[in-house]
Amino acid sequence: MAIVYSEKLLEHSQWPDHPESPLRLKTLRKKLEKEGLWKNVVGPDSLPDEALLRVHTEEHVERVRMGGDYPVDPDTFIHENTYELAKISAAVAVKAVEIAAGGEPSVALTRPPGHHAGRNRIGGFCYFNNVAVAVAAAGKRTAVIDLDAHHGNGTEEIFYDTDDVFVISTHEADFYWDSGYVERTGEGKGSRYNVNIPIPAGAGNRTFLAAMDEIIIPIVKKYEPELIVVSLGVDAHYCEPNAHMQMNTDGYVELCRRLFDISEGRIAFVLEGGYHLRATAEVVAGVLAMIEGRTIKAEYNEDRCEQGSGRKAVRKAKEYLSKYWDI
Repeated sequence: MAIVYSEKLLEHSQWPDHPESPLRLKTLRKKLEKEGLWKNVVGPDSLPDEALLRVHTEEHVERVRMGGDYPVDPDTFIHENTYELAKISAAVAVKAVEIAAGGEPSVALTRPPGHHAGRNRIGGFCYFNNVAVAVAAAGKRTAVIDLDAHHGNGTEEIFYDTDDVFVISTHEADFYWDSGYVERTGEGKGSRYNVNIPIPAGAGNRTFLAAMDEIIIPIVKKYEPELIVVSLGVDAHYCEPNAHMQMNTDGYVELCRRLFDISEGRIAFVLEGGYHLRATAEVVAGVLAMIEGRTIKAEYNEDRCEQGSGRKAVRKAKEYLSKYWDI
């Protein structure tokens, strides 16, 4: 197991009190140190622009490179150092995926996150799509599973017309961007290789585990990827201030365990969202401990009563996707 990390990423800041702050990585590192998990830590290699241009347009890369001090959307600013730091974040993901492709599981402590960055779109705290850059660099038949509460619209867009990368996303339904619909299943060569499982607000462990067991695992096994990359957003946790789901820490770890168990070690977990500092740190620590074959005692582990029609939504998604996959 390897952790990929760069101290430089603590320099990235939108503005004071922004939820995507350096405290995310500081709190995470402190938790990993406390649990005896801060080991086998490696830094990223330098990343050429050619790696970014495999998934982003020249216009996009140049816009970030130019820097400045202005908002792209109400939550996302470009600053003078944005290009340098966003590029390092992508490089952290590239290194983690490279390690995973060699058969050693890895965790990439990336920030800024990436899964909302499209070919030519900045937004949602994201500048370069870390996972997409890393997967394109690896050049393997890859399944990307996005567990963030917000739909990974950028990752979907980048790989929407290819069968070399299968993108699967669980996310809060009708919540973020005009995307994430179950009917969006890819086009051209990518037809049926994009899967969305929108889950209503209030759903928790049982709904997400049903989606994993009844849809995601069967489809990934049929796809037979050489590599699994998990966009590990922790904002479907019940502690999360920016979403409305009821997952707890053990639920998140169990989702990741199921993916780890079918990966033969060729799996990378890449940090996306998750803005309750201690809950996010606890989930990442739990995943690392799981890879080591042990558990940590979870503080944020209430078994919240599920609200809404989560299981019904999973059944409906499964019924729709069964037109494309024998599940």
